[in-house]
Amino acid sequence: MAEMLVSSLISGAVVAAVLLVFAAARALSARLRHPPWASPVLVAALVVAMGLAGLNATGIGMSGARFQAAAAPLRWLLGPALVALATVVHGNRSLLRRSLLPMLVAIAGGTCIGVASAIGMARLFGLDRSLTMALATKSVSTPFAVVIAGAGGASVPLAAALVVLTGVVGALFVPPLLDRLRITGAATRGLAIGVSSHIVGTDWLGRRDPAAGSVSALAMVVSGVLAAVVLPLVWAVIF
Repeated sequence: MAEMLVSSLISGAVVAAVLLVFAAARALSARLRHPPWASPVLVAALVVAMGLAGLNATGIGMSGARFQAAAAPLRWLLGPALVALATVVHGNRSLLRRSLLPMLVAIAGGTCIGVASAIGMARLFGLDRSLTMALATKSVSTPFAVVIAGAGGASVPLAAALVVLTGVVGALFVPPLLDRLRITGAATRGLAIGVSSHIVGTDWLGRRDPAAGSVSALAMVVSGVLAAVVLPLVWAVIF
């Protein structure tokens, strides 16, 4: 009984600390006018990682496994978050009906290229099954990546970290590239950023161009659903 009480207190403290750090990261991002490199997810993850390293350095210590166990309530929320993404598809149903085929072809092409390039690099460098799976999920948003990685036996924390890193890099470099190529259409920009930059790029784009942001959100969701269907089939073939 006492052990369960201590475990519950530790879990509550960890969840509260993570939420406070994330709230502070959001405030910082807003103050800086939401640049991609100051993504709240990235900043909060770095702060939490440094906090864990600091605890270990002082001898208090909290292993990664213990932290994950304590933060289990937050991981549970990824399930409802995944279901809630369906509202994005419903909210853009008229756009989806009008341009269903071209959008699906573009999203499928971008998703497959992202997954294939990740698997190709993993095989080239001789990465094992778990690392290959984690790297392949970088091409979809975090809720999908965590579910796919967990089902395949890959490292869930690594998959989540790679998704955030991919989103930040994409948000930094894809918009300037589109500007350079003189691609200004809201739908085209939204599709490109949604598939390549996930929630980081979608959040950034939505604050500047709501129409493009809605397309980006739709692309992000459809890409995740497609990957959730395709990747298990890929694992069955290559492993």
